[in-house]
Amino acid sequence: MSERFHLATPPRDGTASLEGDEARHLVRVLRAKVGDSVTLFDGRGQAWEASVASIGRERVSLALGPPRPAAAPPAVPVTIAVALPKGDRQKWMVEKLTELGVSVLVPLVTSRGVAEATDSARSRLERGVIEACKQCGRDTLMAIGAAETIGTLLAGLPAGTRAVIADPGGVPLEAALPTGHDATTAVVVLVGPEGGFTPEEVATAEAAGCVRVSLGHHILRIETAAIAAAARLV
Repeated sequence: MSERFHLATPPRDGTASLEGDEARHLVRVLRAKVGDSVTLFDGRGQAWEASVASIGRERVSLALGPPRPAAAPPAVPVTIAVALPKGDRQKWMVEKLTELGVSVLVPLVTSRGVAEATDSARSRLERGVIEACKQCGRDTLMAIGAAETIGTLLAGLPAGTRAVIADPGGVPLEAALPTGHDATTAVVVLVGPEGGFTPEEVATAEAAGCVRVSLGHHILRIETAAIAAAARLV
């Protein structure tokens, strides 16, 4: 057995425990037995090989082996701020952004948005991140930020962050980003809803220092635009 499981609570004294969905999957789906080996990761960059020590109804205890070397963080921390699409398109987008190595996803509140980032919706997105990390071998969770408007998001960015907004009339994405020594500057990409950003939203972004960028010759769906930007940056 070589399945990966996310530790919601830090290990102590060489032991760890799985509860909730992770424990149920290990016991009820994989039919784990005492002594079986699994891989654990804490979502902050650390992972261990472990063996099942005991199995309870809702909790599995594991003995940890030595920690594996932590993976290097991405050279360019990328945040995708996106007006969420509907339904399963959210899940697919989160899965692919996690696989690509995006650091943060921020649900963007826009005038023409069609899906709200409710508490339950954000919980589903976070679960999708965990599942994607388990599948692709990533040990650091992509963070799901609180829903924000363009104005509040850009006003709260750390100094030096490079922000761009997807717009068909913008310059090519690569032309708007720093090169050479400054190529490791954190980047935030704003992706709008199916109907696009309103002129007022674009003006707000530009007033805050955002550069309008094009992601190609064709009109892209929300999740395609977010993934296309991430693939070029991470």
